[in-house]
Amino acid sequence: MALEDIFRALEEQADKDVEAVLAEAKEHAQSILEDAEREADLARETQLAEAQERARQRSMQTLNTVRLEVRKRIASAKERAVADVFAQAHAELGDVRARPVYPALFRALLDEALTGVEGEFEVLVDPADADLATKTLSEMGRSARVSTDLSSAGGVVVAFDDRRILRRNTLEDRLEKFEGVAQAGVAEILFA
Repeated sequence: MALEDIFRALEEQADKDVEAVLAEAKEHAQSILEDAEREADLARETQLAEAQERARQRSMQTLNTVRLEVRKRIASAKERAVADVFAQAHAELGDVRARPVYPALFRALLDEALTGVEGEFEVLVDPADADLATKTLSEMGRSARVSTDLSSAGGVVVAFDDRRILRRNTLEDRLEKFEGVAQAGVAEILFA
């Protein structure tokens, strides 16, 4: 019987060893599973965070693109509005000659153009201003040839030194100079 007891004891010992190995394997498998679940959770959180960041960046990029487009459209509309104001002013220049203040305005434009001019000179005007130019020069005590070579809504061009030097002082010239300087101010008035 002793041999049977030894085999039984060995068998019991082997069963205990197998159970211990299986228990250890189960613990190890459970540890591996828990580690894998933690890593999977971390990977999922990382991917989610990266996806959210990409979505946020795309959203900001789209928003910035839209904002830029809106700014461009607003700027374009403002530029058109300012251009329309000056186009309207250019269109209304033709009516200035019919106003009662025009002779005084013409005289001021001629006087300014003649500042510092000595010797012979020529005054170029629109044909509609020929008589006014002759009369104004006479009133100013100046004499010059009046030429109707100019097409203008009003004002003068003074030429001297055989027309090599011209002093332009027409309503169109004045409006153009003012336009360059005043566009920002007009835009501010229109859109303030």
